[in-house]
Amino acid sequence: MRSKTLYLSDLDGTLLQNDATLSPYAVRELNRMIEKGLCFSISSARSTGTVIGILEGLRLNVPIALFNGVIYYDYNAAKFVRVMDIDPEAAAQAACIMEKYGLNNTMYTYRDQQLFACYTSLKTERERQFAAERSKFPQKKWRQVRSLSETAREERVVFFSMPGTKEKMDRIYEEMAKIPNLTLSYYLDTYEPLWYLEIQAGGVDKRLSIRVLRQMAGADRVVAFGDNHNDLAMAGEADVFCAVANATADVLNCADQVIPANTEDGVIRYLLDLESKGGW
Repeated sequence: MRSKTLYLSDLDGTLLQNDATLSPYAVRELNRMIEKGLCFSISSARSTGTVIGILEGLRLNVPIALFNGVIYYDYNAAKFVRVMDIDPEAAAQAACIMEKYGLNNTMYTYRDQQLFACYTSLKTERERQFAAERSKFPQKKWRQVRSLSETAREERVVFFSMPGTKEKMDRIYEEMAKIPNLTLSYYLDTYEPLWYLEIQAGGVDKRLSIRVLRQMAGADRVVAFGDNHNDLAMAGEADVFCAVANATADVLNCADQVIPANTEDGVIRYLLDLESKGGW
């Protein structure tokens, strides 16, 4: 019996174009290959709030992993199938540090098939625009709370995402790293000169997304694609890890293979090349 391979791609800087969209070519070819039997999914730091729109028109046949392996979402059924909580005490400590540094958003909580983006205030135009753009889809609701730390003690916290200048985020990273039972991802944003610190439960990262989705797909092996620091976790877990040519130096150094850049639809071209050689 022929083995089954899951092809698992990051989104931003990898599968998406530089304007954070899927090219019509990518949608067309992916759908055609999925119809022919390609087993394909997504592992992204994004949430359902933006992914649903980005993937519109794509006919995926495997759940997707979001928030770096925190959330597993059945795109076709519009249903969360697995969610990994942060330890309540660790979440409360992280929220206190956010408040200390004046970070008013975003802390994500989960309840009854609903993801909430919690904030205490949206002070800047950028913050208000960010929230507005990500409030268009029902799978994530923006919700103002009195205190992030109080909310963290009362509800299921699943993820933190905080942008800022490198100087400020370096200090926050150092403090967050002292809290047990957390996983931290810290990297330069793909689209603007801001550093992002993302926090999820201890032991949860894109490495876990490979394990979970491999099982969900019934796959024997996984080929993963990435470009940024948070994709490094996939390099050690995938059977083959491919970096797009525009990837960061550390990701390129860990890659089994370097494929064309995201702007050249490198992931699609890799899959088409396999198809021409006999399939996936």
